[in-house]
Amino acid sequence: MRRRFLAFIVFVSLIGLSCNMFLVAVRNVPTFFSEPEKIPRKIKKPVKPNVRLSALWIGHATMLLQMDDKVIITDPFLTETVGELARRVIEPGIDIENIPICDLILISHSHFDHLSYGSLQILEEKNSKTPLFFPEGLEDFLPNFNFPLVRMKNSNGYEKDFIGETKIVNGIKVTSVIARHWGGRYGLDGYMWGYNAYTGFIVEYNGMTVYFAGDTGYEPERFKKLGGKFNIDLALIPIGPCADCNQCGTRNHVFPIDAVYLFNDINAKWFLPIHYGTLQFAQADPMEPGYILKNIIEEQRLGDKIFPLKIGEQKIFIEK
Repeated sequence: MRRRFLAFIVFVSLIGLSCNMFLVAVRNVPTFFSEPEKIPRKIKKPVKPNVRLSALWIGHATMLLQMDDKVIITDPFLTETVGELARRVIEPGIDIENIPICDLILISHSHFDHLSYGSLQILEEKNSKTPLFFPEGLEDFLPNFNFPLVRMKNSNGYEKDFIGETKIVNGIKVTSVIARHWGGRYGLDGYMWGYNAYTGFIVEYNGMTVYFAGDTGYEPERFKKLGGKFNIDLALIPIGPCADCNQCGTRNHVFPIDAVYLFNDINAKWFLPIHYGTLQFAQADPMEPGYILKNIIEEQRLGDKIFPLKIGEQKIFIEK
């Protein structure tokens, strides 16, 4: 209890950075004095011999992917708090000891809820030889870890282009692609000093393609170009946080409506929503984006394409 109280005091001490952080602080008060919701019957063996493509939602933007014999984790957030500033409302969707050795770790940008130092420390024990992919410039916020570091160009924050660069590591082809967001570590610093270390990723292996959006706003012209260049099987697209989740998103975040637009633009086969249901932001209830997305799925009859998972749930898309 004392540790939670100190964490909350640290959190409140930073609210002067912006009015939004003040609202986040207020809404997070209950979470600092309650336990995250437990997940019953967690999956213990997420990698399966009969699977070519699957995804297990650990929570927020953290997805554990199996692509044949390869395992990939996105924006790992495995700790109870984010930088001691905000606390989970539900525990991670897998126990740490059941996360297999990964072939790639992807970090989309440097914000607290995507670049989690504590989570990387947890993974480092079994994954010291696993390449850590991140957009160029993020190393300014990266402590000394033992991972092999793979910096990916992002066309100076994707000012004009929609592609950064492509690298092949461990037989997996990774391309940095368009995202509309902002960099920095503390929110305000990204606006003031123009950090642009943010990206999306395209991952290709054995004829399968996964798109991980990270955090992004919506820009139809360049996302349509992305869909024209890659034959995307699975798209991991954020749907929150949103204030009015029935409206289109902001410059830096898609909400459920334009997340579906984005999905249609890139012409992917399947869409797994991420970036909701895990943390209490200043905006709507953590699960509100999911409720709105389900309404859209029903209205547009997209139940065979969009699959909102429960945290801890695994979806198999391609079997052997």
